[in-house]
Amino acid sequence: MFRKIVFVVLLCFCALGFLYGYYYIRWRHLWQQCSSFPTYNIEHHQKDTLRILVIGDSWAEIHSELNLDTFLCSKLKDRITCPVSVVSKGKGGEKSRGIYKLLFENDGYGTKRFFKSGVDYCIIFAGINDAASNRGTKQFCHHYKLILDFLLQNNVRPVVVEIPDVKIWTMFKDKPLKDILSDFIKSTMTQCKMYSFKEYREALREMLQNEKLLDKVVYVPVSEWNGDGETIDPSLFTEDKVHLNNKGYYRLDESIAAAIANHLNLSKNPTHVNDLMNNNAN
Repeated sequence: MFRKIVFVVLLCFCALGFLYGYYYIRWRHLWQQCSSFPTYNIEHHQKDTLRILVIGDSWAEIHSELNLDTFLCSKLKDRITCPVSVVSKGKGGEKSRGIYKLLFENDGYGTKRFFKSGVDYCIIFAGINDAASNRGTKQFCHHYKLILDFLLQNNVRPVVVEIPDVKIWTMFKDKPLKDILSDFIKSTMTQCKMYSFKEYREALREMLQNEKLLDKVVYVPVSEWNGDGETIDPSLFTEDKVHLNNKGYYRLDESIAAAIANHLNLSKNPTHVNDLMNNNAN
């Protein structure tokens, strides 16, 4: 009897090992890391104008759909004296790898044509979909760094926006059990907690510190705009608790505008900064 139990247990372990290996091979393309693409030059046209580009996932896409480019532009104009241009181009559901690839595409959701027109600051919304699909912090940080490297090589200042602890279960409440189990298996393969936005947020900051990039980016922490810190303030989000509502975007855009103006103020050549910003920014 004991031998039968041992045999059944070993058979179960073998079956689980086989399934794990099968799915790892099946999903291995999900964790492939891009090599850097040949870069292209960005010409900085209209040097009297501060040009802002917002790229990333649905947060960038909705920013454009709600006509919030105009709002961010107005908040920047409150703090600087030169003309300001703001354009958002995002793709809902996109992850860091896809956002990087879109830097080199002109058509559809591609952002290359916007960069070719000249960009001074680039606001990046990325990370939520990487965590929600359990792609792993290594892949996320790898592709995020590729984005930063591309921007910095072309004298574009990255604006890194931390992701909050969104309530992904609000969107996933009707997700089939088999898909949730698949997500759990993926999280074990990437050695990350399932749907852990905190883990991706902390991994990104650690990467910036280790690569000595913190002083080369404009960093916007969650605590600067989200009233409850890392845990989301429900009043700033839509019913799905993943996407910002108008109030949330207003709060975030005000923080981004202040961070960009403050960076201009602290730079060696703080041109275009209003006296109002000089007196009040910290």
